[in-house]
Amino acid sequence: MVFAWEKMGVLERCQVEQSNPDLPGSATVAPHLSLLLLQWVETFPCDFLRKCMIDKLHEGVRFCQDIDPSTAKGCERLIRMLDNRLLDVKAKKKVPVSNYTQEISFTRDVKPELLAAQLTHIELDFLNNISFGEVISMLGKDVSSEKGSWKNVENYVKWFNHLSTFITTEILSPDLGSSRYLTMEYYMDVAVICFQQGNFNSAMGVLAGLNQSSITRLHKLRDRVDKSKVDHLQALEDRMGLCGNFKEYRLDLRRAVTEHKHTCVIPIFSILVKDVHTISEVKKTKVENTDLINFEKCWELARQFEEFRQYQAGVCDLQSDGNIQADILTADVLTEDGMFFASYNIEEPVTENDKKRYKTFLEKRPPTRMESHFWA
Repeated sequence: MVFAWEKMGVLERCQVEQSNPDLPGSATVAPHLSLLLLQWVETFPCDFLRKCMIDKLHEGVRFCQDIDPSTAKGCERLIRMLDNRLLDVKAKKKVPVSNYTQEISFTRDVKPELLAAQLTHIELDFLNNISFGEVISMLGKDVSSEKGSWKNVENYVKWFNHLSTFITTEILSPDLGSSRYLTMEYYMDVAVICFQQGNFNSAMGVLAGLNQSSITRLHKLRDRVDKSKVDHLQALEDRMGLCGNFKEYRLDLRRAVTEHKHTCVIPIFSILVKDVHTISEVKKTKVENTDLINFEKCWELARQFEEFRQYQAGVCDLQSDGNIQADILTADVLTEDGMFFASYNIEEPVTENDKKRYKTFLEKRPPTRMESHFWA
């Protein structure tokens, strides 16, 4: 892992070495250095969230202008770009919410295709708030040294967890058994549609919600679900399974990128981070026993970055509904204990593990499943 301040240290040493006018090549270093700084700001603006890094950048700009005055215009453009990119990074995108008061019933009021479209809009919004530099920086061992620089990554992870818990809560909340299994079928359809639309992250989030242990233990409920929908869901789980390092998913992702060339594709973010971590941590920055840079690692990181930018550049042409998006993002969800207690109210515990867990609940003397402290 090479941190931002370490890279800046290398440039500072370069400035010291090249400040000698008698040194060969000192006259040509300024244009190259200013171009390097420009590309750095454009690609990894999150590296300059800290004041000390901004100060170092300004020192580098002054160095370029002192050695070669012809770089002045390029340096001014660099500073303007830095200001604009930092404003973009710090700006928080919000889902439009109109003045409405009626709560939406998704299974009653919203078709699965429309809900899946809103999930894609939300995913793209979260994804566009993240810079590749944030992904790199959060993989460092001393993450406390740049606290807050990967906040957008954390928000994206929280969204995924919220989505999966939201799905589970939706299935467990209806009082009538017929409503529960219809709700389950509804979200099975949503998962399949998300996959077909190239929104793999939401498809995985919905699958996670459908496969929570508080849901999978409800055998009577699952037996009522349409068998064809169960088969479709099983096929989807197989395609997104971890067999062969997610081989089937990677093939589907590559195919979706080709087919959805002018629209958006949302990868499974946890797998993307895992791949970057593997390259960043497993592969050495320098060739073993030498001071030579490992360009194979650099090339693989560059390829990951280019793919990441391609995902962010996607345009979602699906119908957008701010009310539905707001309802999803702000929906109350059950805690883990609340989900299990709701599950036990639907079907009594049968297995020994279920009985032990239920006994623990009784010892806690919890209130009814819908009371407030069971909600996250």
